[in-house]
Amino acid sequence: NSREANRMDLAVFSNLNVMWTRWSEYTLATCEMSGPEVLYLVPAPGAMELQFNCAEQPEQLVADALELGRQIMNGVPEQEHLCAAFAARYGLLGLEVDNGAAYVDGPYLPPSYRPLNSREYGEDVELFKGCFMQLYQHFTTVRGELAAGPIPAVLDVSGLLSYRLTSGRIPQLVWQVRSLQSVLKLSYAAMVTGEKPGLRICKNCGKVYYNGHAKSEFCGTKCRNYYNVKVFRRKK
Repeated sequence: NSREANRMDLAVFSNLNVMWTRWSEYTLATCEMSGPEVLYLVPAPGAMELQFNCAEQPEQLVADALELGRQIMNGVPEQEHLCAAFAARYGLLGLEVDNGAAYVDGPYLPPSYRPLNSREYGEDVELFKGCFMQLYQHFTTVRGELAAGPIPAVLDVSGLLSYRLTSGRIPQLVWQVRSLQSVLKLSYAAMVTGEKPGLRICKNCGKVYYNGHAKSEFCGTKCRNYYNVKVFRRKK
């Protein structure tokens, strides 16, 4: 049945372990080869290289990505600053890896063609933002707030996943994911198709957040108190 199927999917998903590189700070830069109008998100000068398992807390990764997508869709100011803050927490997405681009070493190449996760590597900030907007748009269709439209494939979420099955009497399924974007999409897919997604919209501020508790309505105590004060004042 569906419950057994969900348990099986989560068991497979639990084997996901992907070490990823992030830098402590990111900034915006242009490249002469791409033209002055193209902005890239790149590690800031003096930033520290940090490695972590980007699949260790997939729920928070997905919630933060959806919230970034929501803010971009709403046209909030300083979107590039928000993207830089997300990258400092999780790293860049590895967009060119998923697109099948080959990396070449050379002095006159755009940042997106530099070795992945190196100090010289960067991603087009507009493409970076587009990934989060697409994810949030899909989330609004899941919630019934946005119709898929005449071309549903535009809002589809898909990714390229590889795996390795070890040999022996007890083989293990090992995911071989090459980008943060793949981890993000896989995590999102697992969450929205599960019995208890846990992705919620704050009743007060509209923020996307994760909480597995069924009765959760607010992203934090501050929003809960603020909302209750508003309700009390209306009644008065």
